[in-house]
Amino acid sequence: MSIILGRGVYSIPEAARLTHLRPQRVREWFAGQGGPRGGVFRSDYQAVQGDRAISFLDLVELFVAGQLRDHGVSLQALRKVYKTLERDFGTRHPFCRREVLTDGKKVFVLGLDERGAEEMVEVLSRQKVFVEILLPFLKRIDYDSATRLAKKWFVTDHVVLDPSICLGKPVVEKAGIATAILAASFQANGEDAGIVADWYRVQQSHVLAAVEFERSLAA
Repeated sequence: MSIILGRGVYSIPEAARLTHLRPQRVREWFAGQGGPRGGVFRSDYQAVQGDRAISFLDLVELFVAGQLRDHGVSLQALRKVYKTLERDFGTRHPFCRREVLTDGKKVFVLGLDERGAEEMVEVLSRQKVFVEILLPFLKRIDYDSATRLAKKWFVTDHVVLDPSICLGKPVVEKAGIATAILAASFQANGEDAGIVADWYRVQQSHVLAAVEFERSLAA
C-alpha cells in the first residue's frame, strides 16, 4: 500500500471539484499514460478495488494541464511537454517544479517549422497561457526549498491545500480547520458565523471564507 501521510489524498470527484475539471476528464487522464482514452499522468497511488485516488502533486499537475488544455494546447502536445520536462528534470511531477514558474523557456511542445520539419516550440508565452493564465495560479504555490516541488497551494486568501494537514483537504490557513467542517457547522446553526467562530476559536471572516469556498466547489 502506498504511503499517503504527508502527501495528500483526493478522490477523482474531489480532484475534479478542486480543479474545476469534469470528473470524466480527470478519470481518463489517470487511466494510464498513453492509454486509449487519453491517459496523461500516473497517479502516485495504486487503485484499490477500482477506486482511484491521487496525491497533492498529482492534483497540482492536473490543474496545470487542465488550464493548458482549455486554452488551446492539444492533448498530444501536452503529453510531449510533460515527457520532455520529465526527462529534463529527471524526476516525476515536472509541472510541480519551481522552474515552471521561474523559467518558461523550459516548457516546450513539438511543432512544425515553415518547411514542415519538426522543431521544439515555446508555446506558453506565445499563446499567452503562461503569463495570463498559469502565472497567477503558480504564484499561489509555495515550493519546498530542497525538492523544488510544490508544497502548498493557497487556493484563496484564507484557504490552503497542505498535504501535511488533514490529508491535503482544504483548510482555513490560520486555523488549520477543514473548510467542510466550518461550512457544515455554519449550515447546522442557522448560518450564524459568530457561533461557529466562537466554537472553533476562529474569526468570523474565516468561517465565511470556508462557506464561500465550499459553495464555489458546489457551483
